Amino acid sequence: MLSVPVLIGLVITVAAVLLIGLAAAARRGASPARDHDTQRPAAPELLDSSPPSQYDLSELGRRLGVSRAVLERFETGYRTAEIPKPRGGVRRLEIPNEETKKLQRTILRRLLTSLDVHPFACGFEQGTSIVDAATPHEGRLVVVKMDIRRFFESTTSARIFAYFREIGWDAASADVLLRLTTHNGHLPQGAPTSPKISNLVNAPLDEALLRLVRRHNGAYSRYADDITMSFDIRRGRVVRGLTQVVRRILKSYGYTMHGGTKLKVLRRNQRQQVLGLVVNQKTALPRKTRRWLRAVRHHASVGRPVSLSEQQLNGWESLLTMVKTQRDD
Repeated sequence: MLSVPVLIGLVITVAAVLLIGLAAAARRGASPARDHDTQRPAAPELLDSSPPSQYDLSELGRRLGVSRAVLERFETGYRTAEIPKPRGGVRRLEIPNEETKKLQRTILRRLLTSLDVHPFACGFEQGTSIVDAATPHEGRLVVVKMDIRRFFESTTSARIFAYFREIGWDAASADVLLRLTTHNGHLPQGAPTSPKISNLVNAPLDEALLRLVRRHNGAYSRYADDITMSFDIRRGRVVRGLTQVVRRILKSYGYTMHGGTKLKVLRRNQRQQVLGLVVNQKTALPRKTRRWLRAVRHHASVGRPVSLSEQQLNGWESLLTMVKTQRDD
């Protein structure tokens, strides 16, 4: 006859086996079919690691306040425009028509805004500014500034589809979201959803770059396509080696780093400027800009002609106040 402890052990074992079996059956029943996924351009390993789908097209329509039929039939429209860049060249924009833009703004407001991005992604996020991107680099021996070539165009539909699947949308819903937020296989520069989506899908990239920097006791921030790192490293060879590692990491995510004059290594004896703000000591507007603003302010106060309208002057004053306030918080 079995003793009481042995009987208890058997009961526990049988119960555990039953629970495991039930859990496995539930997972099989809840898992969406993979046939459609394998036809998508997204990387299979990303889709296979996604949690089971929780949200379908009906849920998508409910959240957006749009019927499922409208979502399935909606056709996006874009026009192309080119604007000159401040330092030469042109920037190509893909601008959605009014109906597309209206729906994209709804997607941004109702689906995307509340989703968390990486804490060191400072561009396009509520409550962040160029000051947040600049202040981590105050007082460093060396500041390294890098730029991603064709940032939005290089953020591909494959990665975006994988992201929507990873956060719980089923394949049909991810298809619709992809169609509504991408154009010609990438994020369109000009769509209101593109900046937020670029931050969401690049959280793993930001984390990879942050880990690299922290191994060398450095600081990291990203503002859209502008990457800034700073270190207390004296050896130029080490800094150059780090930029090559960054180049390889970016390439693994489908991006290309600009070289030439857009790759800047700024030492302490130089003006270390990040997104227009000087960080050699405390984050601030450049001294030349501050002196010019004081002169304009003085001329305006004594009735002399100034080169700025009142609205422009107020804008500069607001920027100066913002930098001081956020820097000292």
